[in-house]
Amino acid sequence: MKEIETEVNVYDVRLDVHGYYSPAEAMVMYYPDGSGYPGCSAEFDIETVTVEGVNIYELLSEHVKQIIIEEVIDKQINQEE
Repeated sequence: MKEIETEVNVYDVRLDVHGYYSPAEAMVMYYPDGSGYPGCSAEFDIETVTVEGVNIYELLSEHVKQIIIEEVIDKQINQEE
């Protein structure tokens, strides 16, 4: 898990986002012992969302929080490529 600070635009509002990002892990069909690993998708846990230095995280709807998470993950995946 890596701590990141980034900027995203949601509904034409620039948001400064701070949180923790975990990259996706690939699936492993079979290890030599016969077991496997289903893998997991990338995740981002929001710590704060600020606008001009004011934390607005508690004011955001779950829908907007999900948009922020998707934007941050997309941004991180594009940086990894």
